[in-house]
Order: sequence, then C-alpha cells, then structure tokens
Amino acid sequence: MNVALWAEIRRLAEIEKLSHRAIARRLLCCAKTVKKALGMERPPGQHPRPSQASLLDPYKKQLDALLAQSPDLSAVRLLEEIGRGEAGYIGGISLVRRYVRQVRRPRGRIYQAVDWQPGEALQVDWGECGRIRLGNTSRRVNVFVAVLCYSRLGYIEFSLAQRKADFYRAFVHALEFFGGSPRKAIFDNLKAAVLNGHGRSACLHPEFLALCGHYYLEAVPCARRDPESKGMVEAGVRYVKHNALAGREAELTRWEDYPPLAVYWRDQVANVRLHHTTRERPVDRFQKERPLLRALPTIPFDTDEVVSAIVSPLVQIEFDGNRYSVPPEAARQTVIVRANASQVGVIYQGRELACHVRCYQRGQLICQAEHQLQALQLRQRTRASDVERLFDALGPEAREFHLQLRRRPVKTSVHLRRLWNLIRLYGRADVLAAIVLAHQYQTYDAAYVEALVLQERRRRELPSPTPLCPQRPELIEDIDLEEPDPGTYDALCQDQDPDPNPEESHD
Repeated sequence: MNVALWAEIRRLAEIEKLSHRAIARRLLCCAKTVKKALGMERPPGQHPRPSQASLLDPYKKQLDALLAQSPDLSAVRLLEEIGRGEAGYIGGISLVRRYVRQVRRPRGRIYQAVDWQPGEALQVDWGECGRIRLGNTSRRVNVFVAVLCYSRLGYIEFSLAQRKADFYRAFVHALEFFGGSPRKAIFDNLKAAVLNGHGRSACLHPEFLALCGHYYLEAVPCARRDPESKGMVEAGVRYVKHNALAGREAELTRWEDYPPLAVYWRDQVANVRLHHTTRERPVDRFQKERPLLRALPTIPFDTDEVVSAIVSPLVQIEFDGNRYSVPPEAARQTVIVRANASQVGVIYQGRELACHVRCYQRGQLICQAEHQLQALQLRQRTRASDVERLFDALGPEAREFHLQLRRRPVKTSVHLRRLWNLIRLYGRADVLAAIVLAHQYQTYDAAYVEALVLQERRRRELPSPTPLCPQRPELIEDIDLEEPDPGTYDALCQDQDPDPNPEESHD
C-alpha cells in the first residue's frame, strides 16, 4: 500500500461515507486493504519498525569494550578480535562497520563560521597549475591568489616560480588592484614569509615583515596543515584550477597566453559571479569595503630580486639558470644583480653596467654585441670564427654583407677584421650605414665601405681620426731617422749669460 491509496481510502470513507466494499470496487483493491488502511493512523512507511535480531547483538558489549580501550581500531581489526574462538562472530564486516559508525564519535574538527568585517583581512596563497614548455625547458606554472575576506573580491596572477621576489611582487600587485590595504594578511607556511615554526610561534622573514610594515599590515600565519584557517583562498585556488584552467589546454600553449587569461577571468567571471555564500557579486559587495581600506603609500615597495654575483673570466654572470653578458671592465669582480619580472640588470660600483631581457629558459646565454665587441678589442688575438659571430650579431645588414662576402673569391676574415677596425675607429652607426649603402650598390668590399665612411664624414665636415699605427706596418723598417744629438738638448738646458749692456742693445 502506498501513501496515495491510503489517503484516498480515508477520504472516501470519511467525506463521501462509502462502505468498505464500495471503496474497494471504486479503487479496484481488496476489502482487507480498505480495512487495514482505515485502521492506520499514520501513512504507510512512517510506522517504526520493530527491531530485528542481528548476528552482531551478542558481540556488541565486546565491541564497546574494545573501542573504549582503543578508539582508533578499524572495523577490520574489530572483526578479527570478535571472531576469535569457537563462539566467535561469523557474520560479515558490513554489520561491524555500521555499528562502529553509530557508536564512534565523528572524527575531525568542529569549525565555527567567522563574520569578517569590511577591510579587516585578506588571504593569500600559491597554487600549482601544471607545466609548460619554454624552448628546451619545462617550467612549472603557478598561480598567486588573493581574496578579500569580506567582499570575496579576488586577484590572480600567474608566475613561473614561487620565489620570494615573485611572491612579494604578486602581493603588491594585489594591493594595487584592490586600491588599498586591509588590516590583516593571512597566509600559511610560505617560505617567502616564514623562516621557521608555524602559527603563533612562526618566525617571519625580515623582508616580508618589511613589506607588511610598509603597507601597515598585521601578519597572521596559519598553523601547519591547517588549510581551513584560510579556506577562502584555498577555495579560490580550486576555483581557478577547475574553472579558469579546466578545458583550456588548447588555448594555453604558450606562456604569453596566461596573463591575458588571468585578467579576463578575474574581471569577467570570478568577480562578477553570484557568490554562493554571500549571495552577492564580489564587485558589488566590494563597494562597501573600498572606503575602509587604507590608502597605499605613495612610494611603492621594492620587490626586485637583488643578489650578488661574481663575474667570470668570460665576462658573464649566472642568474636563474642562465648566463648574462657583462662589460669586460667588471671581469672577476663582484657585482649586484637586480631582477624583476622582465629585466635583469647588473650594477657595479653604483652604476648600471648592463640590462638584459629576462629569459625563463634554462642553460641559455644572453649576450649583447657591445659587450662582445669590448671583450674582443681587449684580446691580443681574435679567432676568425669569433669575428664572424660578433659581426653577425650587429644585425641583419651585417649578416647579409657577410653572406655576400662568402660568395666571392676573397678571404672573408680579412675583410671582417678590417670592418671591425673601422667600427673601433669611426663607431658602429657610421659603419653600418656605409654597409647598407654598399649593399645597395652591390659592392662587397671592406675598402669600399671605408671609402663610403670617409666620404660621409667629409660631407659632414668631420675630422678624420688618425690611426695609432700605419695600415702597412712593414713600412716602418723603411723610415730613416737621424741619430739624436745630445748636444742639442744640452744647449736648450744651459743658462745663457745676461746682456751686460741692455741699453746699447736697443740703439
């Protein structure tokens, strides 16, 4: 009997005053069913069933004693204990597990919802998002997530590392996105923030304390293995992985695809959705929190990574798995490397010697042609292969000129060395301009390039520098010089007698 049949029988008997047989004929059921339904005060299925005897009943006292002695015993161990002996339990483990779930206290902590006030705190954390290929290097993609606790407004930024500088840089970018700083910053056991310990006993990193002091933040480290203390940002990291990144493998084939995705997903999806807890959009709720954020200082916090390095004899420094060129004047000296997300600068004796575009591959050599040229000029002898490589580094015009030289019955290295001497004498810009002009005239010769340089300098009325040595050193042996006469120098050094009659000399 179902509830609908029971309800209809009661209605026909009470309202329409039909007999048992009339009700049975109308509903096409048995008269006994009608009699049974009218005798039931509750719908079918709501009557308490009488407890049935179980195979486990004789062993429940033994199970209670075992759990009181060892509360963490598993159902498998309990089954083993009560199954000992001839009178042991012979049933299955399902009954044991069901009984253990009834009598054992639930495990895990009991949490209390926190009512955050506007401008009170934000939570920050890292998340790993797989790997991506950069040239010959596989790099891990990470995402930095920051969430304001009251409005749930979020900020995300992708990074190729979780270094200290990357964390500080993303943290500052988050505060700049929010347009102010709350009173507290909640984080877990990050290496960039915590030196040792955890929770209240954590020893924080001095540089992170400097960042918090710069923005008037109270640092609140969480206890170890306690992600619930910052559940909002933990949920934010999962939200990024399952919503922003899921199903976009075909779109995210290059590292350059990640930053635009972070901006689009943050502004068009995450912060304009209806939040399941607050039942408001984060951007709307943030309007109540914005006035209570502290204004950011006018001087931004310096998030560049600053390390010292020793310049190798090859005038290179190593940073983040790559080598960067340095002018030869700093060879074997200690320099300061200052790096941000896009550039690597080298500072020596208070001035910047070099600035390179940062490379995120591994094992690469990032070199500037000017540094190689300076090093080449200091070498006593230059190999032809080095001259060719450095000449090609001057640009596409130089490479085309080099290619055309190779196609002609001349000794390429002689012409390239002569062109290097021209660059040293007249400068890179003038020589490259002459090379472009020579290419237009389809004349590939170092002497012709030199003639073009001299012609341009005469047109601009510039003086021609005098080389320190003749173009043909063998002519030095043909120069005849008179033997020096020491008497000439003595005559210049001797004091002459004064004129005894100066007045007569004027007559």
